[in-house]
Formats: sequence, structure tokens, C-alpha cells
Amino acid sequence: MESFESDDGHVIVRLDRGDMALESIERACDEHAIDTGAVVTGIGTFSSLNVHYVDRTDLPDEQADRNVELRLTGAWEVTDISGVIANGEPHLHVTAFDGDRTVGGHLEPGCEVNVLGEVAIREISGLSLERRPGERNVSQLARR
Repeated sequence: MESFESDDGHVIVRLDRGDMALESIERACDEHAIDTGAVVTGIGTFSSLNVHYVDRTDLPDEQADRNVELRLTGAWEVTDISGVIANGEPHLHVTAFDGDRTVGGHLEPGCEVNVLGEVAIREISGLSLERRPGERNVSQLARR
């Protein structure tokens, strides 16, 4: 992983074969002191895709009771990574295609880059956000 910062606050992250996507984005946020921002675009390929998604409408209080976790291997073409960074922590979603199916969900640790990845992060100055538990233990953005 290597990252590059522009004069106007954009950070471009290059992900190389074998890098872990989320962990590398978190590292770039640390290295560039991004507290509040947005991952505005991301593309690449993964050899492992780890996501979770909500498959219920009744929303039990326990997240484990409402989330489906997928741990998939193979050649995944990543068509989008995006989300919000609050208090230095990215909350990202991903969409990927393996030639037969498209999968989307919350990006989890352990997504290994197959060939390459490119991610653009935009720092947002003058705003400090964090996530707090809301109704039914759903994480919500709030001013810090």
C-alpha cells in the first residue's frame, strides 16, 4: 500500500497484490490524520471478499441476529468502495462481481487484493463526527 496526498486534501491509496483493503484504508487515514472524511470512490480486484449485510426488517437489538456474514474466495472485480470516515474510522460498503453474481455489503477486514486497488479519500475540514449507538443499537453519525 502506498498513499499520496494532494494540496487540497484528497488522498489516493494504491493497493497492491496481497494488501488487505480495509486495513490499508484505515492505515492511510492514520498516516494522513483524516478524522472526518469520505471514501468517494474505490475500485480493484479481491481474492477474498468479506462482507456483512442486514437481511431483516424487524431489526433485533443484537447485531449478530440481524447480520449475514459472507466470506468468499475467488476472483472478485470490485466495482465500488465508498462510505464515511468518522472519528478516524471508515464505515465502508463494497460491490463486487465474480462473473456469476454480484455481492454488496459492509466491507469487513480480511479482503485481500488480488491484482490492484485504487481508493480516493476526501478529508472534510471543519466537521468532527463520531458514531454512537442509536435506536436498536444501530450506529448513527453525530457531531463530536
